[in-house]
Amino acid sequence: MRRRLFSAALAGLPFAHLAGASRAFAQADDWPNRNVRIVCPFTPGGSQDNIARRLAVKLSDAFGQSFVVENRTGAGGSIAADNVAKSPADGYSVLLGNIGSHALVPHLYARPAYNAVTDLETVAWIGTQPNLLCCHPSFPHDTLPKLLAAAKAEPGKITFGSSGLGTSPTLTMELFKQKTGADITFISYRGAAAAVADVLAGHVPLVISNIDSLMSQVSAGKLKPVASSGAKRSPVTPDTPTFAESVSPDLVVTSWSIWAVPKGTPAKIKDKLRAATEKALQSPDVMASMKAGGFEPGTMTVPEIDAYIQTEIKRWGEVIRAAGIKPQ
Repeated sequence: MRRRLFSAALAGLPFAHLAGASRAFAQADDWPNRNVRIVCPFTPGGSQDNIARRLAVKLSDAFGQSFVVENRTGAGGSIAADNVAKSPADGYSVLLGNIGSHALVPHLYARPAYNAVTDLETVAWIGTQPNLLCCHPSFPHDTLPKLLAAAKAEPGKITFGSSGLGTSPTLTMELFKQKTGADITFISYRGAAAAVADVLAGHVPLVISNIDSLMSQVSAGKLKPVASSGAKRSPVTPDTPTFAESVSPDLVVTSWSIWAVPKGTPAKIKDKLRAATEKALQSPDVMASMKAGGFEPGTMTVPEIDAYIQTEIKRWGEVIRAAGIKPQ
């Protein structure tokens, strides 16, 4: 009797598995049939938040369901990434992944709550934007050569403001210091807006952030660009030299953005999201809006994205260790 019951139970297992798979396929076919969360690691109004919101509108139009941006800030993007990594793999939680959440967190935290490579899956490449170093218009050391000379003459006296340690703007300056030997003091803020406010008030002479976050103040003449971190000069600041041309060709840093979802999300859902995102990025209004903020939309296959992330993990691990930054 026991053998017959055991055999019957085993016989039922494949059917139970097929039934579960069938439900998953059905859900993928029907996706999305309710609101989708886009979890953004940064504060509202910042460059990454702007990107998320621009695309959310297009995705909402494409699917007839609301794509709602949810800001979960802090810890270099790890709070947002961990939230998505631990969400159901059903396509209703999407992370705006970035250099912080994927390439910096592994080196800045001794025991990250998630592993971006194994707990999250890449869906689509969104694009890149350089960082922009700006100063108060009254600051006398308003070019990289002048800044470098002043920093070496009075080590530690000059300060710059930026968002947290685990961000590409801050690490851009860390790389600048390593390449030049300049001693410039970092002051951490919760976001670019707070750092800009202190520069405008005269408390800090320099600020560095994603270029989109600073352009309104640059256009108003309240901030003066010093250098950008792209491989070439940004079209929105064509008269501003790059770190690469002024200091070292290795000093190219971009803040990149991707969509990522929890491990195990059905392929059909990822394919739908990827196709809709690529179409949105090609629309003239999104492209014009992003380029106006210094953001370069782009395309890359998932294997290419994953390979690029691995190179970024290696690169920034070396920079962080050379800076003597210890994992928290």
